[in-house]
Amino acid sequence: MTSILLNVLHYEESTEESTMSNFRGPPQIRKHGEHVSLSEFKEYWSVNNHYLSKTNIPSYPESVLFRISRVCHVTGESGVRGIIGDGGFRRLDDNFLWFSLYVSENEISSAERRFLRWSLEDGYRAQRPLLEKFTTSPAFQRESRYGNFCFNFPIRKVLHLYSRQFCGQSAPVLRVLGTELYRQEILYSVLVHPPHVHQYNDYPRLPSGMGGVCGYREGCMSWTCQSPSDCYNYSLKVDDRKCKMSAKRLGNVEYYYVWDHVAMAFHMEPGWTFSIDREELLENVSVCDMTKPNLLRPPDTCLTRNAAETILENLREMYGQDYQRYY
Repeated sequence: MTSILLNVLHYEESTEESTMSNFRGPPQIRKHGEHVSLSEFKEYWSVNNHYLSKTNIPSYPESVLFRISRVCHVTGESGVRGIIGDGGFRRLDDNFLWFSLYVSENEISSAERRFLRWSLEDGYRAQRPLLEKFTTSPAFQRESRYGNFCFNFPIRKVLHLYSRQFCGQSAPVLRVLGTELYRQEILYSVLVHPPHVHQYNDYPRLPSGMGGVCGYREGCMSWTCQSPSDCYNYSLKVDDRKCKMSAKRLGNVEYYYVWDHVAMAFHMEPGWTFSIDREELLENVSVCDMTKPNLLRPPDTCLTRNAAETILENLREMYGQDYQRYY
């Protein structure tokens, strides 16, 4: 049996109703140093996962390649106050500072064009956008599970600052950190660390090409998304004769399924602060609504948009005349 079963941490029978009302819980599988595909999980683990075992999921765009140029870090009120006050980011519970990929509408459109070119052998003709009907998982939504405040930066910028502050101007090393399977979620993590830190040498280097689940090249992360929605209510229809694809609405029926996403984990030593100009922090933070349920941790609570906007306005007033350079 495949090695992905070696890291079984927890299993609990789940349904759509329980998942929608409870915290996601610990991962059922944690696989270090490998990005395990959805097809592998289905082959070897579907008997133990309610969502992977489903056989009635409608056809949808599979293996869609995204080229993503930005990352985001979402936090609650205490987090945004600390980040602005410190002039940068610090690690929390583990050795890492986490950023998620931030997928723009233009990147979704570009991914759709690539998908159509590769899927329709005889080429494709101009047609109505369809991928937007399927990219409905939390990986693509502007609502967040983690807080009301979203910091958003170019990946190239973040890597450059990390290099200057922690890598002695050398390029940071990118590696495959691992895969975590939750009840309805697959998380692919990418490790970023200084060249002089050798504790991760057993983890494989992240590919520069686009053949795997993730890769990095020229300021963009490539991600082959295997399930863009957590709840499908459209079906993908292919018309080979006309070289077209379309999204067909499924009425009031919804099909819950696993979804996948990517996060970058930056190695941080105790006492390190990943410093960024307060001015730049304030220019690149925005308010976002929160999902229900969410993964917000005490003491933070879900805020209304007006309350979150007021907090940002107060922070801008507080630090507006006191910008200080940290690099």
